[in-house]
Amino acid sequence: MIIFGKHIIKNLHKITIGGNGVFLLLLSIFLPVTASVGLAKKQDTKKPVREYVMTINRSALAVVDSNVVVSLQMTAIQDVPPTQVVVLAPVLMDTLTQRQVEFPLVFINSRTQQIYFERSLKKEYPDAIAVQKKRGKNLNIDYLRSTRYEPWMDKAVLKLRKQSCACSNMKDRGEEIIASFGKEEEVVPEIKLFPVYLIPPADNEVKVREEKGSAYLCFEVNKWDIKPDYMSNPTELMKIHNSVNLVKNDSDVTIRKMTIEGYASPEGPEYKNLILSENRTAALKSYLQATQIAKNINVEAVGKGENWEGFVNYLKNHAEVPQRTKLLSIANGYITNDEKEQQMRRETPEGFSYVLKEVFPALRCTDYTVIYTVRPFTLEESERVFETRPVNLNLSEIYRLADKYAHNEEKYYSIIRKAYMLYPNDSYINLTMAYLAIRKGEADEASEFLSKVGDCPEKMLNEGIVAYLKNDLENAVRLVEEAAKKGVKEAAAQLEEFSKIKKP
Repeated sequence: MIIFGKHIIKNLHKITIGGNGVFLLLLSIFLPVTASVGLAKKQDTKKPVREYVMTINRSALAVVDSNVVVSLQMTAIQDVPPTQVVVLAPVLMDTLTQRQVEFPLVFINSRTQQIYFERSLKKEYPDAIAVQKKRGKNLNIDYLRSTRYEPWMDKAVLKLRKQSCACSNMKDRGEEIIASFGKEEEVVPEIKLFPVYLIPPADNEVKVREEKGSAYLCFEVNKWDIKPDYMSNPTELMKIHNSVNLVKNDSDVTIRKMTIEGYASPEGPEYKNLILSENRTAALKSYLQATQIAKNINVEAVGKGENWEGFVNYLKNHAEVPQRTKLLSIANGYITNDEKEQQMRRETPEGFSYVLKEVFPALRCTDYTVIYTVRPFTLEESERVFETRPVNLNLSEIYRLADKYAHNEEKYYSIIRKAYMLYPNDSYINLTMAYLAIRKGEADEASEFLSKVGDCPEKMLNEGIVAYLKNDLENAVRLVEEAAKKGVKEAAAQLEEFSKIKKP
């Protein structure tokens, strides 16, 4: 029984061959499964070959109602051995950017393999066409599928990729272009792209990191002593405890200090609220240092007074607050904070009543930050840290790890993508993300990344390639020429590729 899985599509390699509507699939005749290993190896050296003949009678591409429709009419001529299957994969591809859409597969089966497909593979490939080739009879195959039209498809061609499979042994049988939107006599040159990225230099500076959070402790009116069991305090104190422990239990780091900043809500006299926030923050510092939460940790405490910034941000993001526009105007006014409170009470009674109950309690918060340093890591250690605490790595350590998987595109991309999430504004990582976007043919995405890259010749080369992908050949050549003058060696190769394009 043949074993057949989703790896079929992944293993379809790109081997361009010629053809006039007729192609050959070479299927190997294997010995029975019970053959000895030694005999099987010997057989590999003198493997009898069977030609599998198929003709393509009709192939067409058309845009219908915002969809690209693929229509094929093929005839399978030669029989399929009992233990084998022929697999056809129609693919719509832009040969310049390698962007592509894969259509459902066609399985040409022997009787045995047709039964196996119905029992074991039909659920895995619900959209596939599976047909049985009866011995001695030609088999006509009609194929009609569609996909959503996208502008890049105007330059695409329809390729038919081919494989044969016997006893789990997948063999690529090449591919050929069978249809296109362009004129048949017009030969479009294949343009290779040479985007670049830079590896950041080794970073030997001390790595300083922060673990941040906010706690909303409850106090009795006009008091500041910490009551661990009061209202929601057990939960809020546990939040601080967990944040500190996350760092404290990491053997790769050293805690420098902890800072806490306490805020009061904007009701009542401002001077009293400042004193209240200072006393409550000082009380929290004493409590943390007296318990296991922050014992032996240097804690800096600051009372910040009324939390007007938090109030303004809340109003900006919550349209449901009554009289929000007027409240926001008053909060941003150039008067004292006490005058703002009085004006809100007078002019927005409904809104002020709402914020007293629904908004101000959340403004009585304490922001805390654990500041720590991280030791450097070897390549082997970086792999472990990247999976557990990637924030502890600097960019040069992450790039060194990514380089280990330079030949594994999926793994490399996942590492760089996570690095981008950690350092979204870094020039090096944005240049690399642009490089990867260009390789996928995503010009707009590449432009977005390049907008966050500082001026450099490598950025200029990538911008030139993006201009080419957007059909702006004039700017593409200009930018790449500038990059070449500045010493980017890949720019010369890119200019040579551009020279293949016919000028209009």
